[in-house]
Amino acid sequence: MTETEALNNKRESSERRSKLLRSALGMSTITMGSRLLGLVREQVRAHFLGTSFSSDAFGIAFQIPNLLRRLVGEGAMSAAFIPIFTEQKELHGQEQAFRFARRFFNLSLLALSALSALGVLGAGIIVGAFSLIGGKPIAAEAQALTTSLTRWMFPYVALVSWAAIAQGILNTYRIFWVSALTSVLLNLSIIISALLLATQFSDPSYGFAIGVLLGGLLQLLFQLPFVFRLGFRWNPDLHIGPSVRRALILLIPTLFGAGVYQVNVLISQAIAWGLGAGAVSSLQYSQRLLELTLGVFAVAISTVALPSLASDAALGARDKVTDTLMYSIRLCCFVCFPVTAALLLFGRETASLLFERGAFGAVSSATTAYAIAFHILALTHIALSRVLVPVYYAYKDTKTPVYIAFVAMIANISLCYSLAPGFDLGGIALANSLSAMLQTLLLGICLRQHLGNIGDQVTGASLLKSLIATAAMAGAIIAGSELLAIEQLNGAQQLAVPYAAIAVAAAASYLITCLLLKHQELGELKRLVRRR
Repeated sequence: MTETEALNNKRESSERRSKLLRSALGMSTITMGSRLLGLVREQVRAHFLGTSFSSDAFGIAFQIPNLLRRLVGEGAMSAAFIPIFTEQKELHGQEQAFRFARRFFNLSLLALSALSALGVLGAGIIVGAFSLIGGKPIAAEAQALTTSLTRWMFPYVALVSWAAIAQGILNTYRIFWVSALTSVLLNLSIIISALLLATQFSDPSYGFAIGVLLGGLLQLLFQLPFVFRLGFRWNPDLHIGPSVRRALILLIPTLFGAGVYQVNVLISQAIAWGLGAGAVSSLQYSQRLLELTLGVFAVAISTVALPSLASDAALGARDKVTDTLMYSIRLCCFVCFPVTAALLLFGRETASLLFERGAFGAVSSATTAYAIAFHILALTHIALSRVLVPVYYAYKDTKTPVYIAFVAMIANISLCYSLAPGFDLGGIALANSLSAMLQTLLLGICLRQHLGNIGDQVTGASLLKSLIATAAMAGAIIAGSELLAIEQLNGAQQLAVPYAAIAVAAAASYLITCLLLKHQELGELKRLVRRR
């Protein structure tokens, strides 16, 4: 390679990283609004339901269709729809790609309508089986409420899965903001419905359930005009052509893989349900804080990277795939390292500040903080897995993630049953974290079959600088906490000002240390801001 070629490759790589970061930041801005609304949604839930059996019932009833949505909706889009749609568009043109999309949508229309009907009719059987998994009896009142709420919310599966097909089309055209905004609509729908309707029912959880169903409908309807604007037109074409068959072949192992993950989550929730009222809710409030970080940045990175990965993999540009992957890993660690340390040191105060009001008291804050201490250990590993798995999908390898997910599931279930008796709900959170670490490790090792050895000095130096800056930030949090005696404070009124002061000092410590170390990822952000 000549010096000119090397310079051109370096310039092209830099421009590609800038585009990825620009898209991720743009999507993150919208997603930040959505996740903050999601946090408000959980605050509204905490106010009306606290960590009561009603809160557990809503959490479980929403979890069942929501996990199926991730299975048949997001899983299908990532593994089957987007790679085939991208390939059809790149190699055969837009008309052929839209023909595939129509046929895929029509097939899902029939299948998901049937699935939703079965879910509504069989809600009692589903919840009954779910309660048996935990191994401990569930109060009849709690089980009846969970069954009723599941029946109300099950059609959400179909609505949001159809919305995911629209999202797949838009993302392939690098239109990310529309789909990112749909989660804002979901959260707004739940919040408004809960505020208006919670007191109108015998149990306030029904107000939340109605909001979920309306939110699923809004997520679909909002995206359709933008899809039609691209040239997509619907017609009742039920022919299953070669491209749809290929998508189904890719989808089948992914359903097993995603199904393994969903079984993993469901069993964890079932075991928690058997630990007594409040365990499920505390774990879900804790999980919300993880999802805030993952949704704002890690999910944004994986979403905007997948179309590029799919295009580069289809063209055989392995170097470009590796470059995109390593850059995504560095960005995830740059964000996740400090958040992990902050929530480890500040978990109780964070739970109290955000949720302690109404039905959510000091005991609820303590149990949620206990879950946070174990859940947060998995933050970086979950983020990394979300950028590793799309690389497999880009190479149309849906089997390897299935095997890895199965191993992680066995580890998680075994650890849940063994750790829960001694650590209570903290044992379940710890089991989730340990299995996530194992899954990420195996994904990284097995990725060599597609990319070879993917480590590089740039990434190693970046991670080291992120760790050093995180240590400086942790020192600032510890010093500020001791100075302001924050461990003695409770609730938003007492915590708001000192918490904000410590958070600002911690963020400043992290950024200043990054500046002193000339952190590459911070430099990329600064250059992007200057261009704007």
